[in-house]
Amino acid sequence: MELNFYMFNMQKLLFIVQELHHRGYEKVRVIPSLSNTGLAWRCSLICTDDDRKESIPASTWIQKVLKIGEESDESIKDLTDVMERDYPKFFKKCLGKNSLYTEWYSQMLKSLEKDELPYAFADYFGPTNYWKTSNNKKIYTLPNEEQYY
Repeated sequence: MELNFYMFNMQKLLFIVQELHHRGYEKVRVIPSLSNTGLAWRCSLICTDDDRKESIPASTWIQKVLKIGEESDESIKDLTDVMERDYPKFFKKCLGKNSLYTEWYSQMLKSLEKDELPYAFADYFGPTNYWKTSNNKKIYTLPNEEQYY
């Protein structure tokens, strides 16, 4: 089966977030979704800080950094460095511990195939206690995770 570079490169966002967690930005959460047509994957990163939510449009960002439909050699660490430089104020707010989320997140990544993408909701699929994937799997989330969507 031929690799889908769009999905493969978008999935890199998920691994960038894991690298951010390793760097101490454990308050970063991922909100994956599908566009209203269902043809594009969207991903926002949010940070919860003192009951305030702030977000960045990560899927828009990566499309500016990579030729999303083509093979790319950029490493996750290099891409993480670029994202940190592009959003320093956001990531400063994301410093801190959230081991419950980061452990769940790591397991979620291990459950994905090479170019599989998760989504929490779409116009035709509201938030629940699980994410669906492009391979029609369910990934159960932490309790009350949908409050962040």
